[in-house]
Amino acid sequence: MKKIYLLLPIFFLASCSSSDNETDTPNNNGNGNDSSPVLVTKMVSDGDISTFTYSGTKISQSKNLTDGSITNYTYTGDLITQTVTSSSGSTFTTTYTYDGSNRLSKKKSVHTAPGLSATYEVNYTYTGSNNVKMVVTSSSTGSSNVTTYTRNATLNADGSLGSWTETVTAPTYTGNGTLKPIVYDTKNTPFKNVTGYLKIIDQEEENGSTHNILDYNSVLQYSGTTGGEWSIFKSTYEYNASNYPIKDTRKYYDKTGTTVTSTEINTYEYNHL
Repeated sequence: MKKIYLLLPIFFLASCSSSDNETDTPNNNGNGNDSSPVLVTKMVSDGDISTFTYSGTKISQSKNLTDGSITNYTYTGDLITQTVTSSSGSTFTTTYTYDGSNRLSKKKSVHTAPGLSATYEVNYTYTGSNNVKMVVTSSSTGSSNVTTYTRNATLNADGSLGSWTETVTAPTYTGNGTLKPIVYDTKNTPFKNVTGYLKIIDQEEENGSTHNILDYNSVLQYSGTTGGEWSIFKSTYEYNASNYPIKDTRKYYDKTGTTVTSTEINTYEYNHL
């Protein structure tokens, strides 16, 4: 199952983990060749080309050169509080709310297009230093159907997403599922140095880690049927000299996790090594 990510943003609890074979300092941000932060400037995701522009280390805009969509970012201080993506008469607006500890407390996305208005909302309740409850609701105008996911997640020591158990309730089905403990590498994620970028946690790429996912396995089984939802993938990376990925070969699997259903290749370019 292929996903769209932080081109309709992703963030959460930022951490400062060091990567292999180098020593991070406050000025090199995981880069041994230049004192300025490493920032991703171009990404090709399975053929879709996106570019990123910044004001300092704050992301200001991303452009998808393939479909023409543009995402603009708004900050309050060092926190991303809104993103607006526009493309061919369609608008996708996401607002982010934080608590007194600068932790994400609410994420609300509204997608509007001719004849369509859909809302996706996540509310976060922190139940301990390493636990967060996420209640996800999705709905659309003109329909009384509301789907609710309740996820009890465990965070890793660095604040990144570890695992969860979940339930889903919808008008025509219910279900239960798990996200197995995510396996990360020890290198640098492409967006590691983007201010506020790691403040959001949801799923898959929205994991709050400074590292890259190697193995992700989330399966939700509907009750009383063979239906369900799943996202299972494994990634293999090629890195540059500063341990940032320049290529991610990602294989997606069927519900059993045994058969590859598709392969996605992502490549990255940076302002410097």
